[in-house]
Parts: sequence; structure tokens; C-alpha cells
Amino acid sequence: MVMKYLRTNVRWIMITVVALFVVSCFAGYGMYSRGQGQGGGMRDYAVAEAGGKKIMRSSLEKGMQEMAEQFGNQQITSADLPLLRKAVLDNIVVSEQLLREVENQKITVGDDEVATALKRIQDQFPTKEAYMQYLQRSNLSEKDVKARLREQIAQQKLMEKVSAGASVDIVDARKLYDAMKDMMFRRPMGYTVNVVTFRSESVAKEARQKLLAGEKWDDVLKACSGDIGNSTPYSKPVFIPDRELASDLQVIRTLGIGKLTPLVRITSDDILLAVKRTKEAERVLPFAEVSGDIEQTLLAQKKRELQGAYFEELKKKAGVKVLDPKLFEVEKPASADAKPVSGE
Repeated sequence: MVMKYLRTNVRWIMITVVALFVVSCFAGYGMYSRGQGQGGGMRDYAVAEAGGKKIMRSSLEKGMQEMAEQFGNQQITSADLPLLRKAVLDNIVVSEQLLREVENQKITVGDDEVATALKRIQDQFPTKEAYMQYLQRSNLSEKDVKARLREQIAQQKLMEKVSAGASVDIVDARKLYDAMKDMMFRRPMGYTVNVVTFRSESVAKEARQKLLAGEKWDDVLKACSGDIGNSTPYSKPVFIPDRELASDLQVIRTLGIGKLTPLVRITSDDILLAVKRTKEAERVLPFAEVSGDIEQTLLAQKKRELQGAYFEELKKKAGVKVLDPKLFEVEKPASADAKPVSGE
């Protein structure tokens, strides 16, 4: 499974790893050591050269660890490793070339942009202390993280510049819709609903009583916003297919339009309340309703194609020379027509 994915998606893996906003410096270190006798690690050595610089085995293995994590629960076998190494080598080469291009094109990043990106990372941790502990365990300083973020934002700006010329023809969008409408744009029977989750049962009960008394949805939610986990504005209900209604929400089937569900305890800290807005029959969504999404999908594809072509140019410019070709050799599958050697 992983081998098949790698064979068909190496270029898009490279685009994803290089271009997306990911703090790759949050990965483990120390698999290899420079020289011998340092902490018992294996001897580090150069596996390739590009742009006048050597690429070390330790950098390759670190990148492989990061990429392997992206495959999640998929099992990676020894047969997958050569293509995985090739994808990582391409990433390393392109990343270095991107930094050079950023410098050549004088692309700058403001401190406020770095601060915003850093806050986005910090918000992924439950507390500031947990974030600082993670940095300490990873042998990173916040200065290291900011420097890497500055590089990545600059690379992102460069990629936006590279793909700025991408455009979508409405004719292409219509062709895709006509070809895929029965598969991709057929919506099953279901319901549109507004939902809100509360942390406190007493607040949830009070909100429900106010809604039953005729108060407006948005006004009620605003009044108790401090106790709300998730919610939808009244003007933006969500669609739930009938077949996906959870057991506690199957009451929606028989509710009248505009009626409230009973309070539903989802978890110990989440109490859900919903109002049924409409019942929707199964239908193919019209082109006018989905054309924006189709155009965005096609535009993203065009941008990836431009970025992919640019990456290939950068690799050629780097003049990659592999020093340990065995690491990247893919085993050829045994031929089905091969005959066993006879001993007679």
C-alpha cells in the first residue's frame, strides 16, 4: 500500500512537505553521530551532493522519520524505503534551493508574521508550560523555532509567487461537474440544523427555555457564549445526512421544522442542542451551488502543477549527485513468467 502510494505521489509528497506550513524542526534527533564514538550512534556520512553541499545520512533519516509519521497507521516495509529516501532527498534539495531563491528574490518576512505563526503553534498545546517542556525535550529554543518559521513563511510566499499565474476556465469546471455530478455531487436525503454545545447543563437548560420562549438563536448564544464549546450561526445551518444521524439525534426525523431537540449529553463536558431548519430530499446539487468549490479545486490543482514544475527546475539547477546509490535502488519485482531452475 505504501509502496504504491509512493510510486504515484512522490512529486506531490515533495510539494506537500516543502510548501505547506509545517514546523518540521519538531522531530527527533540523534539517530546518527558525526564521526565515531559519540554516544554510540552510527557513523554519519554524505549520501549525496547538491548545490555544492553535502547531504548527510543523518538528515536523510530524520526526514524519513518525519515523513513516516505522515503515513499514520500505514505499515512501511523495507521495500518502501528506497522511494521514501528518494522523496526525502528531493525535499532536502528543493528546500535548500528555495532558501537560495528567497534570498535572490529578496523576499522578506515581518516579525508580526512570525509571531502569528508561532502563536498558531503554541495554541496546539494545552498550556504554555507544555509548549516549553516540548521545546526542552526536543532540544530546541524558541529562537530556533522562530528562525525556521521565518524560513517557511518566506518559502510559502515564494510558492505563492510561482503559482500566481494559475487560473481556471469556467468551461473546465463545467466539464468536471458534468462528468462527476452523479458520483461527487449527489447529496442524500437529510436535514439542515443549527447546533450548539454547552459545558454546563444548567446553562444549556436555561438557553433552551429562552429559545422555546421565542428568543432569537444568535441572541441566546451570545448571552451564554462563555459556556459554549461549538455552535453554528443561525444563518449558516449544517447539513446532516439522515443515514448519519446518531442514535440520540434520531428525534430530528420526527421533529417539526423550527423545533428544538431535547438536550443530548455527548460527553461529560458537552451537552448538545439542535434546531431543525429544513428537511432535504436526495438530489444532485446544481452547478451554480458547487461551481465555486469546483473552481477552487481546479485552481489548487493548477497551482500544484506550476509548483511541481518549479521544483523540478530547482532540482536540475542543484545538480544532484548521489554518492550512495544503493540507498535509493528499488527492488524489481520477480517476473511472473520466470521459470524455476531445473536440477535435472
